[in-house]
Amino acid sequence: MNEKYILCALLLLLPGCGRVVDWVQDTFPQISPIDTQVDTIEKYSKSLTIYDQFTTVAKFDVMWLADEVRELYVDLFALKYGKTVEQKKILLRRQLEENNHFISFYVLSLYEVPLGDTFSEWALFLHINGKNYAPIEVKTVELSPEYIGMFGKKFNRFKVVYSVKFDAKDIEDQLLITPETTEMKLYFRSTNKEVVFVWDVDHEAEMPLGAEMMQKDGEPA
Repeated sequence: MNEKYILCALLLLLPGCGRVVDWVQDTFPQISPIDTQVDTIEKYSKSLTIYDQFTTVAKFDVMWLADEVRELYVDLFALKYGKTVEQKKILLRRQLEENNHFISFYVLSLYEVPLGDTFSEWALFLHINGKNYAPIEVKTVELSPEYIGMFGKKFNRFKVVYSVKFDAKDIEDQLLITPETTEMKLYFRSTNKEVVFVWDVDHEAEMPLGAEMMQKDGEPA
């Protein structure tokens, strides 16, 4: 077997190797990679593994579905399905509208560490501006290929995907994230352990996306 590889290598070094290279490319067509800019949303994706000595107790991978994340999802979806500019605008508007009502996360957890049940070891809550908020939804979901690509190697068959949602407003109908909010914390807490994920709230990065879409459509921002 090794002799075949050596022979192929020698053929590539011979004078007419260009023809050999052309033959290889024609015979074994390669996939042309597309720059999807997935690395631009890394700041919204966080992971942490909890150990008890050398035993893995829990592992959580969390992605905040901020405006920039939803915008990348729309870009990937539109690219994949060849959507028109107008179709892409409509989809993006719907995605951003979700963030007007909810603060949403995708959470990956090990199968043996379930979330959202009454008897789950771990509970979740959001901490913003000195107050704690319980989720209105913690449920298992199927992750779309676009979001699987965003999670990258963090996503695998040993983990369950959860959609975790919080109301974007409090009981007095006031937004939880205000212009004064500088950070947001998502807690995973058991009776004797705690995991905290912290995000800096960049208002310049988050706020303009929805306004930009409205301005492009000729509507007031």
